[in-house]
Amino acid sequence: QLLDRDLLTVAPAWADPILRLHLGDRIPLSMAGRSDDSAYERRWVLSLRDAVPSELASHKPELSQRFGRLRVLRYALGKSPVLFDFASALPSASASIVQRGHSQACTWRKGGIPRGGGLGRGVLYPLAERFDCDARRPWLFVGSVVMEDLELKPRHCIWQHAQGDEPVVVTFTDVPLGDELVFYGGLYYEHERMREGGPVQAEIFIDGQSRARMTHVDGDGWKRMVVATGAQSDAARGEVRVQVRAPSPERRSFCWSATTRRRSGARP
Repeated sequence: QLLDRDLLTVAPAWADPILRLHLGDRIPLSMAGRSDDSAYERRWVLSLRDAVPSELASHKPELSQRFGRLRVLRYALGKSPVLFDFASALPSASASIVQRGHSQACTWRKGGIPRGGGLGRGVLYPLAERFDCDARRPWLFVGSVVMEDLELKPRHCIWQHAQGDEPVVVTFTDVPLGDELVFYGGLYYEHERMREGGPVQAEIFIDGQSRARMTHVDGDGWKRMVVATGAQSDAARGEVRVQVRAPSPERRSFCWSATTRRRSGARP
């Protein structure tokens, strides 16, 4: 029986399309495009040819059953430290852009006729739900997408394309802060692989104070950063703001995912 924090995977990894073909209704976008396994407490592996994910090679499954040429394995991962997933919670946030020093709110919209998508054509937009920031620049929106990173891995993340030296801003209020904020960021692979673009900077503010900056340059791929929240208690909640900017914004399709977490012991 599948539980809420169960992760469905396959080994070897090249068989992932087969898994999604048959069990896609059990695999939400957040699972298919996860940055790591921290949100899950058990991991199921559909094993072809007795393959096992390399990161689990030294771990013993708590369940192993064979069905002909296939094996089903289940591993206990331990209690999840994740408290808040920003990409999944985007509808509760607000977004804005700064133009000539003045903040301008982005509008939450639904619907529209999507264009783009497919091999080499980038993210499909407009999204069904998104913050529209400038009707003259249809790529200047904030929304949860699944984007291919430099390694062509799917990433469930918040599209926050830079507009220039002035920032694009997303703000979340009443966030359970935990001990740390784990932040990932990268660009759509077509916009990074030729190493022709300029740097992108993401700055993270907690309760109005700048706590960390990530500078992403072409070639970094899906980059990780861990930020101490400075929370004084386990129950602490606060405001988290992410600002993205780039001196040369063309094709600077920055997309990020993040979670707040309690510190925990080692997990598989």
